[in-house]
Amino acid sequence: MNERLQNGLMAGLLVLTLVLVGFSLRSRGPEVSAPQTRSTAPTSAATPSPTPSSTAVGPVVFLGDSVAEGKSASRPDRRWTALVAVELGLKEVNLGHTRTGYVRTGPEGSCGDTACPNFEDSVPSVVAAKPSVVVVTGGGNDTGTDPEQVAKAATATLAALEKELPDADIYVVNPWWDLRPQPESLKTVTDAVIAAAKSSGVTYLDTGQPLVGKPDLMVASGTNPNDTGHRTLADAVLKAIEAAPNG
Repeated sequence: MNERLQNGLMAGLLVLTLVLVGFSLRSRGPEVSAPQTRSTAPTSAATPSPTPSSTAVGPVVFLGDSVAEGKSASRPDRRWTALVAVELGLKEVNLGHTRTGYVRTGPEGSCGDTACPNFEDSVPSVVAAKPSVVVVTGGGNDTGTDPEQVAKAATATLAALEKELPDADIYVVNPWWDLRPQPESLKTVTDAVIAAAKSSGVTYLDTGQPLVGKPDLMVASGTNPNDTGHRTLADAVLKAIEAAPNG
């Protein structure tokens, strides 16, 4: 085969190859790419914002006389107010002052250079503590005072607490007594406290007289409870709170 013929055949084969390749590509059709979908998932996990907390739970404030103050307890954590606070799971704020009542103030110099305030004048201190629970005890020191003054002071005290602390649970306990003979005026004071609680919308707690006639619960003076007496008072108050409508 001469060189010209050989070159011609090679050229023909090249043309035929190109034709076949072109035909093959046309028969396959255009290449279709897979459709792209947009993900609805976030590219990164969103960090949840802190849930606004409700009003922080405030302490339990105790307003009362020497029994609330825990004057005769061997340690502050053994007074009945501390025991109740632990059971309620709340911080204790103790505003008990010796010899005070709804009307009576403490002795001169009992609170620094001045007399400790009576219950009515202590209301601003109770409110300032921002409590979630308030427990008012006392009234025994008001025996022998003008019944009208006691009724007025008790009503003013409880009404002010209810007005200034509308979201708090406010309890007032019946006046307690000790080993001394009970004066007739104790009932008058108790009735005044009951009426004041009713008119102001405060919850009244009737615990009875846990200490009366029980020298084993009292210190030698007979006017204040020992540690066992404080435990007894705490149990009585807790039982009354549990039985109360909002307990």
